[in-house]
Amino acid sequence: MRNMQSLISKHRMGRPAAPSAGQSPADLQTARVAATVDALNALESIISCASFGHPEALTHDRITAYALALMRLRECAGLAGLERLKNACDALAVTVARLIEDRSAACRTHCEALSRFVRHAEEMIRMATECNRYHARPLPEFQAASGVRTSG
Repeated sequence: MRNMQSLISKHRMGRPAAPSAGQSPADLQTARVAATVDALNALESIISCASFGHPEALTHDRITAYALALMRLRECAGLAGLERLKNACDALAVTVARLIEDRSAACRTHCEALSRFVRHAEEMIRMATECNRYHARPLPEFQAASGVRTSG
């Protein structure tokens, strides 16, 4: 397992991505959401390990890796303006902190919560980006059952 310093250095805490010359705010937001998705993918790769399905096999290193990936996801979500995801990361951090303090507290329910969080986080990102697209562009026309074309 990589050490904490190398995991943290992957994504510097508290440093928002600086816009490049000619980069529009929309491009910057897209890059921030992409960084959030990357952080979520890192979290997903950690839980794909078989130990998250079996609490007795869960190691301190795995729990710590999950905690660091969760911190990275939280930071990226905050920079991307995904407040709901950021708050969900804060809520899950309580469970992760308990597992770090006492690995023997790991039970199937906690492990399932850690795994389920990844799916929920993915949906939160999807909903937020779809909502932003909805507000940014008018709805396309669609054909109603009656054959009348209407606009959203």
